[in-house]
Amino acid sequence: MRTPDTALDVTFAGKPAALRLIARVQGLVMVWRLLNNRRAAGHLHDLDDRQLADIGLSRTDVRDATTSPFFEDPSRHLTRAARERANRYYRDARSR
Repeated sequence: MRTPDTALDVTFAGKPAALRLIARVQGLVMVWRLLNNRRAAGHLHDLDDRQLADIGLSRTDVRDATTSPFFEDPSRHLTRAARERANRYYRDARSR
C-alpha cells in the first residue's frame, strides 16, 4: 500500500450529520481539556520548590510546560519530566 492510500481521511463532506456532529464535539472536548490542563499547570507556579520536588518537578519544568506551544498539552510535558527525574533517581540509586 502506498502512503496516500493509508492517510487518514479527515474530510466529513458527504458523511452523515451525526458523524460530523460527533467530530465537532470531540474537537471541542479536546480544546476544553487542553485549556483545563493549561490552567492547572499554571497553578503549579503557586507551589514552592519543595512542593514541586515532592511531585517530581522543578520550577524549570513548570516554566517550560506553560510556555510550550498553545496546542501542546502541558500535562504531557510535566508527566515526562517527572518520569525522567524518577528514572534518573532510581538508576543512580542502583549504581551506588
